[in-house]
Amino acid sequence: MQKKQIIILILSASILNGCASSSELSKRAENNAKAGEYYESIGQPEAAKRSRKMAQENNDDSMTIEAILFDLFFGSDDK
Repeated sequence: MQKKQIIILILSASILNGCASSSELSKRAENNAKAGEYYESIGQPEAAKRSRKMAQENNDDSMTIEAILFDLFFGSDDK
C-alpha cells in the first residue's frame, strides 16, 4: 500500500511541476494577445496579426505534453 502512495505522490508532484511551464506559455500568450490589441489600436494590422498568431501558438504549446515534460526534467528557472 505504501508503494501506491509514493507513486501517487510522485505523479502528483510531476503534474504540478509541469503546470509551471504551461502557465509560462499561457502568460506569454496573454502578453502577445495584449500586444495584438495595442498594434490594432495604433493602426498596424499586420503586426497585430503576427502577435495574435504567436499568442495562438503559445496557447497551443502550453497544452502539449512536451511543455510539461520539459519542465519536469529540466525545471523552471523562474523562481
